[in-house]
Amino acid sequence: MYENKRMNELNFKISVVIPIYNALDDLKICIKSIINNYDFSIGEIILINDYSDKETADYLKKLVIKYPKFKLEENSQNLGFIKTCNKGIALASGEIVVLLNSDTKIPSGFCQRIIECFDSDNSIGVASPIASHSWLFNINLPVGYSVEKMNKLLVERHVPTYPILPAAEGFCFCIRKQICDNLGGLDEIFGKGYHEEVDFSYRAIKNGYKVVLIDNLYVYHKRNASFGKNRSKLIKQNNSVFKDRWKDFREKYEKSINFVNPIYKIRKELFPIKYWLFSREKIQGEKYIVLAGIKIKLN
Repeated sequence: MYENKRMNELNFKISVVIPIYNALDDLKICIKSIINNYDFSIGEIILINDYSDKETADYLKKLVIKYPKFKLEENSQNLGFIKTCNKGIALASGEIVVLLNSDTKIPSGFCQRIIECFDSDNSIGVASPIASHSWLFNINLPVGYSVEKMNKLLVERHVPTYPILPAAEGFCFCIRKQICDNLGGLDEIFGKGYHEEVDFSYRAIKNGYKVVLIDNLYVYHKRNASFGKNRSKLIKQNNSVFKDRWKDFREKYEKSINFVNPIYKIRKELFPIKYWLFSREKIQGEKYIVLAGIKIKLN
């Protein structure tokens, strides 16, 4: 078991917290990518088993025996995603805390690129990378491409600028630890999960922090591995709370910063021929298609 007192003896640059609830096959893929690519010299990995089934629990116990650099906490009952994340944030000693879903795969250079983003601007409080599957900031993994190949292409063809976003995405949610100390962690009013990362992003923005895209980092995300069929129910439960709290915040904020989704530009840089032939875009609220280099506005 991972002991709090040990945390006080360490001073990591980055702490990655992985809440785990079953989905063992996906978890094994995630762990393999960490073993191959994570830099334990500057970061720690905190695994929190949220009362998973016996097979998953046994796997985790064997894992930390074989790889003692992984640290394991086990919940005595199922707390849900948000409470488990907050538990991990409290345990973390890193200057940057990354809440990483267990259905992800990370590339080499993962730690360094996250750290470089936060070190580039002290006002950056929250960030997330490009994903294979996400709500807004995704590039689908092409046939024949690995996560490593996508990251290599991204580094070769794109210069990072860490563009400002209205909200970071929760699959790889990166937070400056100081913000959690000042504002608290994820709001547990959202129960088992959904909308909590957007709520946290908005709170950070209202308190003067920037929320940005780590636009030189690509992380594979399967999406919905743990929630499964409960996803729609969870979203519906949290919608009313979220809307009552934030109402028109996002629309007003996007207008105030003249927000244009940076992912369109990045996609074109990576695959210029494909996106010259045909693409769909949304620019300042207006929808367009681009056909053979010609931009056509949709009604």
